[in-house]
Amino acid sequence: MLVKANWKNDKIVATHAQAIGDIASYCHDLSKDQSNGFTKDRSMRRIGSFPALTLMEYDRCHPGWYLIASQSTDSHDRQKAWREFLASDYAKPFMMVEKMVH
Repeated sequence: MLVKANWKNDKIVATHAQAIGDIASYCHDLSKDQSNGFTKDRSMRRIGSFPALTLMEYDRCHPGWYLIASQSTDSHDRQKAWREFLASDYAKPFMMVEKMVH
């Protein structure tokens, strides 16, 4: 949701807001499931549901993270970036699993 928009020189500076309380409570409810995020056949695992604004705020505080996490051609770098995010306080309210053991 757009909260406000102001002109700054020849550009518009926009402030956006997103309600994240429902997403956090949804993830909290799913985290109580005994499967720890795994599907019945254990072929997939649901680890979290992260609002876009949370990812963008993490990138703002860790410049370049989003480019590495989403566009890097090196899968090792992408995995490292996502593990860094998943271990952060930004991800904790939206995690659906108790432990990330690999």
